[in-house]
Amino acid sequence: MRTYVMTRIYPFAGMAIGDFETGSLCAPHLAFFNKIKSIRTTGVLSEWKPSPHIKQVEITWIREGDRKVNSIIVASDLSERSRQAVRRGVNLAADLNAKLTVLHVVDDAMPTTLSNQVQREAAGTLSDEVATDADGRKIDHEIKVVVGDTVEEINAQTRSLNADLLIVGLHRRRVFLDHIKETTMEHLIRSSRLPVLLVANKADEAYARVLGGVDLSRVCASALHKIRMIAPRAELTLFHAHEVSFRKEAERDYATWKAVSDLPGDLPDPVFVEAKARDALHEVMDKGRYDLLAIGAHTRSNAGRYILGGFSAGLIRNPPCDLLLAK
Repeated sequence: MRTYVMTRIYPFAGMAIGDFETGSLCAPHLAFFNKIKSIRTTGVLSEWKPSPHIKQVEITWIREGDRKVNSIIVASDLSERSRQAVRRGVNLAADLNAKLTVLHVVDDAMPTTLSNQVQREAAGTLSDEVATDADGRKIDHEIKVVVGDTVEEINAQTRSLNADLLIVGLHRRRVFLDHIKETTMEHLIRSSRLPVLLVANKADEAYARVLGGVDLSRVCASALHKIRMIAPRAELTLFHAHEVSFRKEAERDYATWKAVSDLPGDLPDPVFVEAKARDALHEVMDKGRYDLLAIGAHTRSNAGRYILGGFSAGLIRNPPCDLLLAK
């Protein structure tokens, strides 16, 4: 845990809470939130203790590696694709002693009478699924059925419930539309402030073998911490894609990144692959079976944190296994 005392802080309205970046300790807009006791940022929970004067603010930071998954949201569309997501959420909540919320969003364009019926049936279906998957285990959980836009409501619920992890099932493939526009799943993952676990396979067992992509970014470091949170006993393999004939430079850059980044202490050395990221992934996946793939959801730059990288977007549409996308 780290505490910083900030001086010469001036109010700056209009900055969204979720826009605050880890490490931006001199940003002048912080005092705008002097009445807020705590906020959720990208990877860090900050506790605010404003002084009587707005010129000084004390902030306590909790290191990424010290955080735990205390609250999980599973977004279900009641399809068979979402069924495994609910099961994974139940099992993780039991293993991590976390609060579980299973959420379904009813389209607000639906007629009221039909909407009320769908809400009742959805609540009953999800309650039955959780009870079946819990199999006698006591899990702190809640079923929530709300009306509205799917992406907006899911993001609103993650904020109001102060969730740590969002779990979803595979998106419904649309052969033509998926080639010309962003899918709802991509929109959700791009706009979510949370790490997202995309469940593609059966969720009967805990994760045993995890593959992590290393791109030397802050988001990558966050992904490695998330692996240890949700799969603490899994065997971990890392890979790093680099340009042809630049192996020494890649090893040097990785060593530098590892030295200056906040990383888990028990990381294995990565497999260095001379290929583009997509080709490197295929090469590594061909040599072993993995339950979970963990990567960063967006580009390396802070400015690009709301933009899905092409590599990430392709995996969301066609994941080779369960996919953990860190933020």
